[in-house]
Amino acid sequence: MEKLSVKIYGQEYTITGDRSQTYMARVAEYVDEKMKQLSGVLPNGSISELAALAAVNIADELFANEHSAAEIKNRNEQLENDTHHYISLWEEAKKSFLLYKDEAQTVRGEKEDLQGRFEATRNEAERLSGLVRTLEERVKALESENAGLLTALRTRESEQDGLSEQLRELESKSREIESGFFDLQMENIQLKGELDRYRRMVE
Repeated sequence: MEKLSVKIYGQEYTITGDRSQTYMARVAEYVDEKMKQLSGVLPNGSISELAALAAVNIADELFANEHSAAEIKNRNEQLENDTHHYISLWEEAKKSFLLYKDEAQTVRGEKEDLQGRFEATRNEAERLSGLVRTLEERVKALESENAGLLTALRTRESEQDGLSEQLRELESKSREIESGFFDLQMENIQLKGELDRYRRMVE
């Protein structure tokens, strides 16, 4: 316990407390100032009246400070709750951002893969288009060649028709010649028979 002799409004007092002497001296000085201020308002007031009014003013200040402290405490609690809420929102936002970042990277990778496949598909399409153009040119060449072959075939068929006609004529003439040759053979046989008769007659 600390003891300290102080003077309040001209009177000596000994105060005892658990606080330091410096603290108790400041308290005594504060009460002394309050009583001196009130003596200016009530110059004819007794020490007990000034002490009571000082105690009331100091109690009012105490209650006002306690009320302000309670408001500050409530405000601090609200701020702490808001801080925790905003920290929670920040953590959620950070998680969402990281998730969106991963998804964006995944989408970017898929986009690059699709772009690569698109390029490969486009190159393949260009290659196939070139092949189609080559085949079309080849088809046109074959169609032209086929048209020439058809013309040549018609020409050959026309020539063959002419040769067939000539062959039929030759076959007809050959039959006529064979028939005439047969007649000549028969006539030759008859002549030989007559010649043999004449020979026998002459002998």
